[in-house]
Amino acid sequence: MVERLSGAVLEITASIAGTDRTGIFELRKDFEPEPELTRRFVVGPVGEIGARLLNIPTNEGGKRRPYTIDAGGGKLAYTFRVSLSETPHNSSYLQMGDTGDETQLTVGDATGQSARDQLDVFLEYATEATTDSVSPATLHIGHHHDGTYSESGDPGLYESPRTVYIPETRVVGSSEEPSSVDLSVTCVLAGSLDEATDAAQQLG
Repeated sequence: MVERLSGAVLEITASIAGTDRTGIFELRKDFEPEPELTRRFVVGPVGEIGARLLNIPTNEGGKRRPYTIDAGGGKLAYTFRVSLSETPHNSSYLQMGDTGDETQLTVGDATGQSARDQLDVFLEYATEATTDSVSPATLHIGHHHDGTYSESGDPGLYESPRTVYIPETRVVGSSEEPSSVDLSVTCVLAGSLDEATDAAQQLG
């Protein structure tokens, strides 16, 4: 069996207060995803004249049919908006840090705490982490998950989460002491530097 994950779960590893911690952030309340795929072509789009200049074979396909060469460039970005609040979600508290203990606010965890506390802890991880191709964050979303955070324990169709970097996090409309905070997070699919190094070594 497979299960589509409700909301998203983001795992971020960072040094918090001098200790390496992995924060688990269950981002499920009022979840609004906006994925965006952007392609970057090696060649094009170019018209027939440009194709001839580049020595690209053309055909009589008709007007306004540009030629392109796609070598896999571009990016897949997951931007989603969620609400942070201290109230339970489906009868349980959403984990917001490294312990999941709603009874105690710590430097690494704000599970079950106020929206502002949850925001501060999340931003601490997002700020101190160096999410990139060397040490990416892990995003469980949609059918891209291994079952760790699904209700049934079953994985999604693709059976593994996404490795991502986090270029932007912002608060959408808040006050000093709100009962809830709307948070917008952007995660971009990260290439594996290890795989690129292995490929370069094989070519060498």
